[in-house]
Amino acid sequence: MVGRSAQLAVIDDAVAAASAGRGGLVLVTGEAGIGKTMLGLAGIERAAAVGLRTAHGFAVDDTGAPALWPWSRLARQLPELDTVVVAVKQADLDNDAGRFGVAEAVVDALTQAAEPSGLLVLLEDLHWADSLSVAVLRHVAFDLPHSRVVVLATARDDAATAFGRALPDLLRGGGSVLVRLTGLDAGAVAQWLSSDPSLTGWGALVHELVCRTDGNPFFIHAVTSQAPPASGDLDDVLAERQDIRGLLAAPLLQLTDEARDTLITAALMSERLSPTLLAAACGRTVAQVTDHIAQGCRAGLLQHRATGLSFTHALVRDAVIADTEAHHRSAREASIAAAMQSSGDELLVGPSAVHWDRAEGHAASVNCRDAARAAAARAAAVHAHEEAVAFARMCVRHTRRLDHDDAELAECLVELAGYEWLANQVPAAVDSCVEAVDVAEAADRPDRMARAALVPQGIGSREVARVVAGLCRRALSRVPPEDLTTRARLTSQMAVAAAEDAVDGSADALSVAALTLARRSHSPTAELDAIAARHLVLSYPQTIDERVPLAERAVELGRSSTTAMGTLWGHLWQADIALQRGDLVALDDAIVQIARVAGRRSSPVARWHEHRLRGLVAAVLGDFDGARTQAEAGLRIADRTGDRSLIGMYHIVCVQMALLRGDPGEITEPGLRVLEEATGIPLVRASLARALALAGDRGRAVALLATLADLPERVPVGPRWMGTLGQIGLAAAALDDPDLARRCHALLAPTAPWYGADGGGTPFYSGSNEYPLGVIAVAAGQRDVAADHFSRAITENQRIGARPYVALARLGLAECLEHDPAPSAGHRSGTPTVRELAAAAAEEFRLLDMPGPLLGAERLLARPAPTDAPLLTTRELQVARLVGQAHTNRQIADQLVVSVRTVESHVRSALAKLGFSTRTELALWVRARSDGRP
Repeated sequence: MVGRSAQLAVIDDAVAAASAGRGGLVLVTGEAGIGKTMLGLAGIERAAAVGLRTAHGFAVDDTGAPALWPWSRLARQLPELDTVVVAVKQADLDNDAGRFGVAEAVVDALTQAAEPSGLLVLLEDLHWADSLSVAVLRHVAFDLPHSRVVVLATARDDAATAFGRALPDLLRGGGSVLVRLTGLDAGAVAQWLSSDPSLTGWGALVHELVCRTDGNPFFIHAVTSQAPPASGDLDDVLAERQDIRGLLAAPLLQLTDEARDTLITAALMSERLSPTLLAAACGRTVAQVTDHIAQGCRAGLLQHRATGLSFTHALVRDAVIADTEAHHRSAREASIAAAMQSSGDELLVGPSAVHWDRAEGHAASVNCRDAARAAAARAAAVHAHEEAVAFARMCVRHTRRLDHDDAELAECLVELAGYEWLANQVPAAVDSCVEAVDVAEAADRPDRMARAALVPQGIGSREVARVVAGLCRRALSRVPPEDLTTRARLTSQMAVAAAEDAVDGSADALSVAALTLARRSHSPTAELDAIAARHLVLSYPQTIDERVPLAERAVELGRSSTTAMGTLWGHLWQADIALQRGDLVALDDAIVQIARVAGRRSSPVARWHEHRLRGLVAAVLGDFDGARTQAEAGLRIADRTGDRSLIGMYHIVCVQMALLRGDPGEITEPGLRVLEEATGIPLVRASLARALALAGDRGRAVALLATLADLPERVPVGPRWMGTLGQIGLAAAALDDPDLARRCHALLAPTAPWYGADGGGTPFYSGSNEYPLGVIAVAAGQRDVAADHFSRAITENQRIGARPYVALARLGLAECLEHDPAPSAGHRSGTPTVRELAAAAAEEFRLLDMPGPLLGAERLLARPAPTDAPLLTTRELQVARLVGQAHTNRQIADQLVVSVRTVESHVRSALAKLGFSTRTELALWVRARSDGRP
């Protein structure tokens, strides 16, 4: 090893940390031949030298490799992991819960294998790894800092691979470090050449070698494997071949014709160099193939490593393939595919499809179509959705080539659309659905039309909703009237699409029709789908009474549901109902049920919702550290599952925490980016405007809010209605837009009796709606209305223990009273003074660590107490003070040397101006005043 001391030091540090109980992930990336494997093997040697256990796995350049192939290879050296991998092969992983459970089992197995001295795992060539293997690595990465495990992973720099797409997430782990390998410099190459007597003759060409190879060690090794040119010109070495890659395949010419054919076949087989399978593919005996392998090893083309027989490098294998004529490659691909197919090994179904795909002819296409379809289903069963998409596209491509009927192509397209949707390839999935409906309609297959239209569950956007609605209408026009189950499901899908599109107002009628059909069909699945559609349509506060029986029925149907979400829906809706009612006892019951679903179903989504709900309760009660802990636990689940929407929710919660606490320091750049990426959603745009205002970027905030100015009256009552108007109204308050605030307040006022939930699964909870309505009313210039809102908010939030919002409402009421001391009808008797309200709020803000509101309270308290001159005359104040000292009218008259009747007149006037009706109220008002001056 030369020129890699800094990289080895990184590995040594990771090994030392693992020995001390803190593991980590070291990601080594770089181009082919740059030395990733050598660095990884050096890492194994150094870890073993200090007493760590080691193991070595790798991915292969074969899209047909089974899911979890790198982990399967690793498991051969780790019995603890082998148990897990064997179980996975036998499992039917048809949902997120299964994949999550596998990843957790891998974490447990590695942690167990690392005790007591530590473990270093080398995973090579992850640019070829399947998406499930990468997802497991991502899951493992976040647990490594709490273990004695070092994972050393190598991969080429390729953002288009599953590993490349996951690299940003992998680097977010607390124990992750990236090592990017580049070419060796001239000094390192000179040291390398001088250390080997057989290479010293190349010393004069060091700089040219580095220049021609970019310092790539493997290319330098290939060039220097021959004697240096007598002329001293490097071009003389390359004369017989046009480039270095061609030079790599030169040893193949030294072999016999049969041995050369065997090695070409081996190169096309990639890493599956089993002598038995190779013999079958070549039509030779195992003994003959074994002899050919030996020749390949002697020629420097093949090598036996701890992980098995392979080419000395992928570049060598590529060079062998490149030097083979196309017709010869095609014939050999077909023989390899036939050998794999004949083996009866299910693990070879995918690889055989890949080889049939590379062969030519009608028979090859037939075999490829069938094998690819089976491989896609197999990949999807273990949640390797991207691999399933690749095989399904292969199947569709060959189905088109053959003399197919439309019904068969429609079936393949429906399957492809389903895999694309699961892989979150939304535009491609929608396109496949459209084509599937077109083809199925031409084939007069309404069943396949319906299946295609039902693929986009959850819809995703208005554009997708419109397309899906059209597909459902077309399918409905062809589905027989007696097929109530299919018609119910299509109508439910149309209702969801209409609710997302929110243009023609048809969602309500469609959801009612879907529920009626579903109940007539007696299909629990159809009824649960219809209930979900109906509940979505009714996700706004005023429909709470309609949502209660829907949630109860969903809980009942969920007990026999085959999916985790089917079991979960009803409990989530009951949690939302409890939130809207401000019933934290019922909410706790719902959370317990959600936690049970998470446990029974091993559902990461259910567990995430448990953390979401516990976090928002902690925040509303003022336990901000607890809220952060729950949010971070949810983020770990989101990271492990790779769900971008759940990851985004974490950042949204952070922004809402910052807004509640008034602390711009809690707004992170990733949080702002998440909001900026979703500004097409008005609710998110308004939230971003609030965040920017808090962060001091008022110009951008005002510009964003301006794009929402005409929206309030156009937002249809339905999903996200309350959240959208609430965020727009609060943004208007933060940015001094009274007209926009007034319009939002008028629309939201009917929601005042409830708390901050609407059936849509809020990520954050703001207690009683009275408080945000008060803030918006202040901005609208309606201080009397706002004071009433704040007064009621204090009472409602005290009932549930929402300390932050009680304090905020007290401050809001104090500011209203300071501006207009005359109490309104809603808070006349016994109202504390401005200073008492502000002081109580400030005390709570200090205890809860709410720096923004605390600053507002302290500013109010620092201002001089307002004079009462504009309210009561001097004589009225004198009389009021003596009333406060429990003097009778006669005593006051004697002291002030006026008549009793005059005193009575002053008392009546003071009571009228203050809105009081008794002398006792007047006495309490005087005693509560902070200055007490007449």
